[in-house]
Parts: sequence; structure tokens; C-alpha cells
Amino acid sequence: MFYLFFLSLWVAGMFLLGILVEVMVRVNLKDQPEVGSLIMNKIMDVYNVHIIYTCIGVMLAAELVKFLVRKYSRAGLQQKVVTKRRYTREVVLAIMIVLAIYMGSFLRPEMHEVDKLKKASPADQKLQIQFDRFHSKFTWIYSVNMILGLTLFYIHGKEMVRFREISYDEP
Repeated sequence: MFYLFFLSLWVAGMFLLGILVEVMVRVNLKDQPEVGSLIMNKIMDVYNVHIIYTCIGVMLAAELVKFLVRKYSRAGLQQKVVTKRRYTREVVLAIMIVLAIYMGSFLRPEMHEVDKLKKASPADQKLQIQFDRFHSKFTWIYSVNMILGLTLFYIHGKEMVRFREISYDEP
């Protein structure tokens, strides 16, 4: 339950910030690019570090608890496998985590540094090109993570539908 809640927070936040907030800031603050840049940087810092890392922590804790219950519980819980490969869900989550950590801990600080240099000398086209490349890379990785998050929702949906209890007594 916590796993799906935090997955939805993660994926919905990527859609909200990556699409809606960025477009709104660009449209409404196109006359004030410095203010728009400052707002987007602050929002993305909070989301890409604090919120996503919290989601990752809770999701990993939920997976660990599920693993421990399966391994040591007497209830005999079994892994629900609805994909062709046994650990598809875990691999998709691992890729999402690696990409999120790369974006939050490595790419984001580099973008901030280039953005500061770009603001210090706005006439330097090399800095603008470098920033645009970072932004393009960030957007591409965000898109991949959104697709992977939707893939996890699909897998969980298949698990819920496939393994639900069906009563044949009802007309």
C-alpha cells in the first residue's frame, strides 16, 4: 500500500513538475527569465532531492518488508509473477532509482553551476548551449523514468487483477 502511494507521488510529481509547472513558469514569466529560472530551480531541488529520495526510501523499505515476510513468515506468501521474467518489477524499480539518483545528485548540481555561470555572463553562447544540453538530458531521463513508473503501475495492476479472489457463487 505504501509502495503504491509513494510510486504514485513520484510519477505524478514528475508529470506535474515536468509538464505543468515548467510550462506555466515559462509562459507566465517569459519576460522575467531570471525569476522563472530561480523558481524552477528551487521547486526542482525540493522535488528531485527530498521528495523523490523519500519515495525511494519508503519503496525500498516496503520491498524489504515484503521480502522478509515472504522469507520468514509461516503464512507461505508467494511472489506474484505476472511478467515473463521473474524480477522485472524489481529491475524496473532499480533503473528508476539509479536514474533518479543520477539526476538529483549529479546532473542537477552541474546544471545549477552552468546556470550560475550563464547568468553571470549572458552573452556567452557556449554556456547557453551547455545548459540546453543538460536540460535536454534531464528532460530525457525524466521521460524515461515516467515511462518506467507507468510500467510499474501496469505490472501492479496485472498482479491485482490476476490474483484477486473470484467467487463463482454469485449469479
